[in-house]
Amino acid sequence: MENEVKPGERENENSFAQQHEILHMYPGNGDESYAANSTRQRYVFHVLQPLFQAATEKLTFPKEGPIRIADLGCATGLNTILNVNFVVRTLRNLCNGTTVPEFQAFFSDLPSNDFNGLFNLMEGPKQPYFVAGVPGSFYHVLFPSSSIHVCFSIMALHWISQVPEAVLLKDSPFYNRGRVWINRGREEVADIYYKQSQKDLSAFMRCRAEEMAAGGVLFLCLMGRPDTSHPAQQVSMGSEFCGQDFEDAWDDLVKEGIISMDLRDSFNLPWYFPNAIELREAVEKSGSFDIERLEVCEGVPCMSEEEFVEWTKDPAMFAKDKVNLVKSFIGCLVEAHIGIKCADDLFKRFHQRAEALFHTCPPSRFVTCTVASLIRK
Repeated sequence: MENEVKPGERENENSFAQQHEILHMYPGNGDESYAANSTRQRYVFHVLQPLFQAATEKLTFPKEGPIRIADLGCATGLNTILNVNFVVRTLRNLCNGTTVPEFQAFFSDLPSNDFNGLFNLMEGPKQPYFVAGVPGSFYHVLFPSSSIHVCFSIMALHWISQVPEAVLLKDSPFYNRGRVWINRGREEVADIYYKQSQKDLSAFMRCRAEEMAAGGVLFLCLMGRPDTSHPAQQVSMGSEFCGQDFEDAWDDLVKEGIISMDLRDSFNLPWYFPNAIELREAVEKSGSFDIERLEVCEGVPCMSEEEFVEWTKDPAMFAKDKVNLVKSFIGCLVEAHIGIKCADDLFKRFHQRAEALFHTCPPSRFVTCTVASLIRK
């Protein structure tokens, strides 16, 4: 196959490898850990579970051997375990009294992921399926050909493989000067991110096409945006994790002489939130999947109304929780870029900015997701 993606193949391998080596969710169980700051992601999948259940009704069960399930971008903490438990229960219920097959679950993330923290949460021999960890990028092939029957990725595929090199070069017309992300930034810079996202989504679909058995189900839920929004409009006001308060915190470090402007400008978040049109383009380009459902879901709650009321009672506590949330998934990148001490300074100023912006930019309990249910042809 001319476009086949083999393990280890990648353009711009050096840039990819650098992010590959340092990117991980904050480990452990402390206040800043991903395990302690992932309930919002859990709630989103809980809300969208009926869409997954509908997709599994199309699954072609293997005639023999175990049903193999893969969670791509599993991170650490309870979310991935609860998700796989739900998948296994759903598939067992579809057996309709026939012999229940064995299940094997693969938890996959980058090698820098805290797999020890994840597997320490397992029930050991009581776990109702066989378990394995698979380190590697989901932009590469991770499994043998035609071996996976159910594959899903929850709130992970908006992480692009690397920050586009053009936005980091000072002599480039796409240099992202004065900013650390593309939201509400220059449209031409956001368009470069769009191109990187399309390249990555195409690689993702080619890899899954090689790994998945015919009749297998691929379910995707990732941060997205409305189809009418330009790439520079990634997130609406109030729903921003890293909004103006985060940008201003970086400016504070520059103004105070803690870091240079060049150091600030050379940091960019490796996120891109595609809309349904963009994801559909990558799926159709692969030619390997039938689309059962592919849409942007706006107004998806990431917490209950009661939790939201409690969360927003105190601006200082809200700011602390917001900073912990952001640090749980990008703290490692910030520390690698500017050092732990400067990173601590940044997150302190982020806290101050988030608290000050609380009343002028009220937070929202809703997010926008791009969701797809796909069947391997």
